[in-house]
Amino acid sequence: MRRMMAEWRNLGAVGVILAALSSGPVLAQDPEVTPQMPGSDLAQPTAPLPSSTISTQGMPEQAVNAPILTLDQDVLYLSSDWGKRAQAQLEAEGDVISTENERLTKLLSSEETQLTEQRGTLPPAEFRKLAESFDLRATEVRRERAQAVQQLNAWAEADRSAFFRAALPVMGQIMQEHGAVAVLDRRTLFVSLDAIDVTQDLITLLNDELGDGEGAVPLPQEAEAEGSGQAGDPLGQQGE
Repeated sequence: MRRMMAEWRNLGAVGVILAALSSGPVLAQDPEVTPQMPGSDLAQPTAPLPSSTISTQGMPEQAVNAPILTLDQDVLYLSSDWGKRAQAQLEAEGDVISTENERLTKLLSSEETQLTEQRGTLPPAEFRKLAESFDLRATEVRRERAQAVQQLNAWAEADRSAFFRAALPVMGQIMQEHGAVAVLDRRTLFVSLDAIDVTQDLITLLNDELGDGEGAVPLPQEAEAEGSGQAGDPLGQQGE
């Protein structure tokens, strides 16, 4: 029983940490159970790559027309109205999960204390039955809380994918305007001219065309409510 409570407390510590989503990896001991914004945990190479963007200030205007354009996918998403809305929702939903984890941790801790106090007054067989029931409930609650975080992570990935699908026609428009045949992520290039980077132009167009994309991908609890009704309290449904 004490081992189960230790695992539950660890989940509470792991599942509630949210970092600034646009500046680096989300802080967590276990990335599988921590809400996280896609594109905010950029992998860092073991050694700096000699990639660079060369300024074209003062160059002829025709340098902008090129068969290859570049963009930064993560900046495009996270700096757009769509991405900012998604970041705000992810943080808000993460706070809800954190608050619920803390509430359930306190309830389980209180029940564990009561059960421990009863140990000296109950027959061993009856106490064992109560302890096993408690362990089962604690395991189920831990599973459900981890699932809530996993569902939120899946929502964030789906929202990002929906953004890029919706952005494709606008990207095609930009390509036609520049006479381009391809758009590459500039982080994969050794060197390029900043004149062929269309990240900021795309952000402006996408904000106008797509807005913040709210509702494009329903949040996990919204989808669950539509499919199966309201979810109950994992502890409140348990019998005494």
